[in-house]
Amino acid sequence: MLTFIIIYFGLCMGSFVYVAYCRYLPTLTPCQYLCRISVYRSACPHCHNRLKAWQLVPVVSWLILKGHCYYCHAKISHHYLIIELLVATLFTIIYFDYGINYQSGMLMILSCYFLFLALIDFKYYLLPDLFTQPLMWAGVIFSYLDMANIILTEALLGIFLGYLLLKVPASLFYFATKKQGLGGGDIKLLAALGAWLPYTSLPMLLIFSSLLGMVYYFLLRYVLNKNTLKIIPFGPFLLISGYAIYYFS
Repeated sequence: MLTFIIIYFGLCMGSFVYVAYCRYLPTLTPCQYLCRISVYRSACPHCHNRLKAWQLVPVVSWLILKGHCYYCHAKISHHYLIIELLVATLFTIIYFDYGINYQSGMLMILSCYFLFLALIDFKYYLLPDLFTQPLMWAGVIFSYLDMANIILTEALLGIFLGYLLLKVPASLFYFATKKQGLGGGDIKLLAALGAWLPYTSLPMLLIFSSLLGMVYYFLLRYVLNKNTLKIIPFGPFLLISGYAIYYFS
């Protein structure tokens, strides 16, 4: 029964993550965005009919409706299904590894937040302060309250080191080429991750994320033949590597 509850909770959280991602626009103010994800009811993006409760059950509703809107029969993106199943799978793995405790709860929350940030970066090539700053301050607060894996001084040092690890090479690249080689959001994200991880693990995080980014680039360029590809988002690979290090530490 508890396993079923965890799986269903993961499906619900996956649904919320994808809805929060779909409702985000870079032009929205923080207040406007919070209203969009907390006040507005879910509706079909095509016909704009508001959805009823039975049409919002994760996975089940998608299967009942056969991937189409009940009202206008427009196709519902399969991405909803994928994200819901992905989060449910992550929650189940965390539950089997850690049980039900504070650490597993933190891992579940961070997995949803990191996935949300990765989706935003993949779509907009953007990591807004609205999302990276709370991540950093949450790490500081938890370390201060002795509720994190590191103490406060290590969190502050991790923020400082994480910022420098990307800020210095990005500045040098700009001075040499007069081009932006790295977004400011990536720099702030690594600083935010430094508030959660031992500062000694940040160089390893940077190496792993760079390797993942290279694999992603070569896959798109030479396997999928996307020859017009000029930039790739670096944030998702920082998030994947940071989460893996946090999970196994």
